[in-house]
Amino acid sequence: MQRHFPYWLFFLFLIFFFTPTASAQSDYIDLGNKQYQLLDRLDIRTQGDSILGFTFVKPYNRKNITERVLWIDSMATKGSLPFVLTSTDKYNIQRLLSNNWEWATGHTPITSRKSLFGVFYKNPGALYAVNTPDFKLVINPVMNLQYGSANDGTGSIFQNTRGVVLRGTIGNKLGFYTYLTDNQERDPGYVRDFVARNDAVPGAGFYKYYNRNGYDYFDARGGISFNAAKYFDIQFAYDKLFIGNGFRSLFLSDFSSNYLYLRISTRIWKFDYENILAQTIGPFPPYGMDGKREIRPQNYMMMHHLSLQVTKWLNLGFYENIMENGKNGFHLSYLNPVIFYRSIEQQLGSVGKANVGFEAKANVAKTVQLYGQLLINEFVTKEVLHYSRGNYANKQALQIGMKYIDVLQVKNLDLQLEANFVRPYTYTNYDSVTNLTHYRQPLAHPLGANFREYIGIARYQPHPRLYLTGKVMYHLQGLDSAGVNMGGDISHSYTTRPRDYGFYTFNGNSLLLTKSPTLTHL
Repeated sequence: MQRHFPYWLFFLFLIFFFTPTASAQSDYIDLGNKQYQLLDRLDIRTQGDSILGFTFVKPYNRKNITERVLWIDSMATKGSLPFVLTSTDKYNIQRLLSNNWEWATGHTPITSRKSLFGVFYKNPGALYAVNTPDFKLVINPVMNLQYGSANDGTGSIFQNTRGVVLRGTIGNKLGFYTYLTDNQERDPGYVRDFVARNDAVPGAGFYKYYNRNGYDYFDARGGISFNAAKYFDIQFAYDKLFIGNGFRSLFLSDFSSNYLYLRISTRIWKFDYENILAQTIGPFPPYGMDGKREIRPQNYMMMHHLSLQVTKWLNLGFYENIMENGKNGFHLSYLNPVIFYRSIEQQLGSVGKANVGFEAKANVAKTVQLYGQLLINEFVTKEVLHYSRGNYANKQALQIGMKYIDVLQVKNLDLQLEANFVRPYTYTNYDSVTNLTHYRQPLAHPLGANFREYIGIARYQPHPRLYLTGKVMYHLQGLDSAGVNMGGDISHSYTTRPRDYGFYTFNGNSLLLTKSPTLTHL
């Protein structure tokens, strides 16, 4: 089998070892961390902060965010902010600064009443910490124990996660992190149906069966990051990314398994430009009864995302993505950071899957954020003008949403409403190999395509130490009928469609659910 040299690693080597100057660099705030809720509130309050305003691509740089929140805290102390922080916001800010103490210069961290043996938990944000001029290290345990029941015949459901996470910096130049957990879980019937259909546990990679209707798997993530110049941050990691301001993303979500990526972030003036090169796992057959394993096929995913702070309250974003079959290796042309991928494809004769998208975020009246995404998988002009004919080639997706903080002046009561609409066959290509999937799971929305979805989320923090969250999800999806591809399952090629016209959202057998198709991975 032909081997291809990983040119992007060589590119990373050149950037890191031949950069004449570089400033201090940190790791990134992990996705799903409750710090993001505070950062959303501060973004809406500040209406276009030069750091907090760029929220499209996650995770966020820990150093940049901490230093900005530290500045907001100092301005609040002086009474110089154009808005008033609630007492709970102030508490959350202090927790954020204490948890990210290595970048909160001059801040007095919250200290435990008594450390353990004079060594552990000197700071409540770290089980064990090292703080020297040239080396910083934070080590924390990870534990997530959940238990419940489902009324679908499953019986008891549970999540059992134990592990360790560590992060740090070397020489004030190189940031690093590692997250390692061992997991066992038993999920409701709709999640087990997903596993049976896709041979993949949502959010996980390789897995084994655990007792009755359960799954057992490791979750290993990690990466390094550094600042190549004043305006350039580089991250090389095996992890997940998320693009968008919604609960869901129609561009790239954190639903699928981890993947290897190189992320180059350029922030200057009112622009934030992201270049992402990723290596994903293409479609592969399930293991046979003999358990024989083979190297899984690899694809390459390349993304550009440009966001512009148009006004103090309005941020616009442009996104493009290409998924390429990895059998021909990685094309050096994709390393060009400022060119449309489709033009490269045409020059190379490539037939990978291309997507483009637009998104917007508007902060209004310091209490409301409006956001949205428009994804164009294919756009046939003459058919758009005759949209009622329902041509299969019109593959688009739309998201609209709103975040409302301090609802009706109730402090720290936040509401989020979101609607997602995805047409049939969106995210699919003619060969199915380059569909927007990774490890048998969608890379964007968990449902795939051919659906509409409505989400309502209420978050309330009546006391600094009490977090309450409620979610209501409703979706209607068109499923395949009698083995006929009606455009909802994005693991199929769109060439297996039964016809060219008459495709509207919810073709096929409609499935009505009031639950999300994920349990713990979003």
